[in-house]
Amino acid sequence: MNWRAFIAVPSLLLLTGVAPDETPVHIPLSVRHNARFGTYKAALLVGIGNIAPVPVSFDTGSSGLRIFASAKLDAPGSGVQCTQTPTSVTYGNPARITYTGVVCYAPLRFGSFTTPASIPIAYLTSASCPPANPDCKIPDLRDPRATGGYGVFGAGITGFTSGEGRVPNPILTLPGRLGDVFTIHLTDMGGDLVLGDREPDGSTEFPLSHANAEGQKWTLGRACLFVNAQAIDQCATISFDTGNGVPWIHNLDSPAIPQNDGLVAAGTRIGFAPPGDSNEAVSVTGGTAFYNSIKVLELPRGEPMANASIQVFLNRIVTYDNARGVIAFSASTSPTR
Repeated sequence: MNWRAFIAVPSLLLLTGVAPDETPVHIPLSVRHNARFGTYKAALLVGIGNIAPVPVSFDTGSSGLRIFASAKLDAPGSGVQCTQTPTSVTYGNPARITYTGVVCYAPLRFGSFTTPASIPIAYLTSASCPPANPDCKIPDLRDPRATGGYGVFGAGITGFTSGEGRVPNPILTLPGRLGDVFTIHLTDMGGDLVLGDREPDGSTEFPLSHANAEGQKWTLGRACLFVNAQAIDQCATISFDTGNGVPWIHNLDSPAIPQNDGLVAAGTRIGFAPPGDSNEAVSVTGGTAFYNSIKVLELPRGEPMANASIQVFLNRIVTYDNARGVIAFSASTSPTR
């Protein structure tokens, strides 16, 4: 999911049951296929305070846990403490919709692990249309069917980690290696989020950029593009985004990319590699269906940027290293359907 404003507050998150040697923690992920559009969506179950676990989207394109009004965090006996501190987030690139609410605090449960300490959560109870999309459809935030679940678990490591009204990626608040390195294993059948894991040997690393803003450690890195396995001498900011079902390219209208009516021509493979690498590490192929129609857009005052979408995560192991500022890809041996 593309992001404009992601918000974070530092806190210490300790999982009960974690061994002193920081044994990796496995959290199951589900993957749902949308038969109509052909897209995939990853999710996980999160228990919040005394509330039974609810499904939330697993989104590496944003940072921070954001929960909609349907979860009823402010209900009596929820075990959630809500404040008057305002929070907001705008999703989409270009901006598509803005959600607002307040910051709340609660312990979280991931599978069999519980956090004894509370962490900040953005409790989103209203929505509005941004200027870039004035006719957007406002969903009923009290209905999980209207919002595609009860919220969004932003697992990205390029968001803010401190600041008034900001909420962090909960993983990054974990102590030691559990909060420094995690891997994502996805197939079209499901997956696994492993906290405190190790990067597989032979992985291809995409380095992130150091951030200049206060409260932010990393920003999105860069990738160089390939067309049908051939380098085209064009690079762009890259987002590896499980929250986005369809790849896109912005402000990179290169003649080397075959196009038809603003879409990458069907059958054309677009590859991505770290700057300086001579071979693509991951790729997506353009088509005529919704899920593989790769848009090539020119946005005003925008820089060259690409979003590789959830497609490049399937059947791979993707490592996020917050200590070194790296996102790495390697082949997966997990079975697929």
